Amino acid sequence: MTGPEHQAAPASVNEWLAYMESLHTADIELGLERVMDVARRLDCLRPAPLVILVGGTNGKGTTTALLSALLARQGMRVGVYNSPHILRYNERVSVNGDDISDDDLCASFAMVEAARGNTPLTYFEYGTLAALAWFRSRQLDACVLEIGLGGRLDAVNIVEADLSIVTSIGLDHEAWLGNSLEQIAYEKCSIARPGRFLVCGQPDAPARGQQTVEAIGGQWVARGQDYDISENADGSLELAFRPYADETVKMNWRLPQANIPPANVATAIQALALLGHLLPEQQVAETVQRLRVAGRLQRWQHASGLSLTLDVAHNEQAAAYLGSRGLQVNGILLGMLGDKAVEQVVQVLPVAPRWKLAGLQGPRALDVQTLKTRVQAGLAVAGREPELEGYETVMDAMQSLLDRGENGHWLVLGSFFTVEQALRFIRESNPDEKDSAWTSI
Repeated sequence: MTGPEHQAAPASVNEWLAYMESLHTADIELGLERVMDVARRLDCLRPAPLVILVGGTNGKGTTTALLSALLARQGMRVGVYNSPHILRYNERVSVNGDDISDDDLCASFAMVEAARGNTPLTYFEYGTLAALAWFRSRQLDACVLEIGLGGRLDAVNIVEADLSIVTSIGLDHEAWLGNSLEQIAYEKCSIARPGRFLVCGQPDAPARGQQTVEAIGGQWVARGQDYDISENADGSLELAFRPYADETVKMNWRLPQANIPPANVATAIQALALLGHLLPEQQVAETVQRLRVAGRLQRWQHASGLSLTLDVAHNEQAAAYLGSRGLQVNGILLGMLGDKAVEQVVQVLPVAPRWKLAGLQGPRALDVQTLKTRVQAGLAVAGREPELEGYETVMDAMQSLLDRGENGHWLVLGSFFTVEQALRFIRESNPDEKDSAWTSI
């Protein structure tokens, strides 16, 4: 190990994560030279014969999930890299839906430690290299890799990719990516590759997005131009897309109602069509209908009659999508981080008569009093005056739902941390899954 304070190698995943956090004081240090150098030593710049990059403000997780499910249905071994995780770090690295084991994860961290020498790495860079190195050793057919933050200077952007996706372009992480949609489009669309397609799921994307892709030498394919999707009154989907890379005449499909945003369904299908990996319509329809993604419109039902929808939405664009779904909710349970646009988020959420506000823990977290002040400011702009209750933690807010005998539908959202705590509450209050009061629906 590097440094006198770490003579013995970490013995567990948690010890490795603590060590990785201690290596570098900067949470996010932009620049790819260091991580590229270590990746070359690990020979992991091409982790599989087929590599897809997925970036975007919102929709990365669901698009990645559908891409990997459709590829796996073709008999392929598919590695997936996501971030952040919800309950366990291992969720970030998986093959065909099976998370990496603790032993393999620790071994991969050790490989990175041996390869990096004195090269400093951030927590995210370290984890990304460990994932790529493990994928490289798994004899995979494909990898679907989710960008962590932005794109241009994100550690995942070092790989040799066959196609890139930008699911959406919205305001988030402005301190790192810029305060304008044009600047954010530049950062995100810089994951394009010369001679390769970049599929953009944002209709009317800022012009700088296409300009960036074309300056790199990539080929721009955009929703609203090359492909599109609409939703019928019964929830079924009408999709029009380019069935082949060299075909501009669109093919039309009708798909069943999805449990993920229709735009992300369309973007994933268009991407695979361009790569020549499109399944027949019926098989795609079955996969779309079955797909469930943790923390994305995730439904739980309690024996008391209470039902929950859990969603990691934490910015205005994601909140507006929830507001557009016509969700009928009796209440909203909200916990958010301090660097998020709380006032804008609450204005576009579904209307609810009661809100439970929960404090989060950590350096970026909002305590309940500060959250309440900001929520009230946003609701006032929207002309809403729901009943507000405050709780120190998400666990406390969740417990209050049961203590008060709530039996309506509640929306739980605001952060990955909010959903994590809600899921932990469900698990801890029902350790025996065979006799659980909670049911996933």
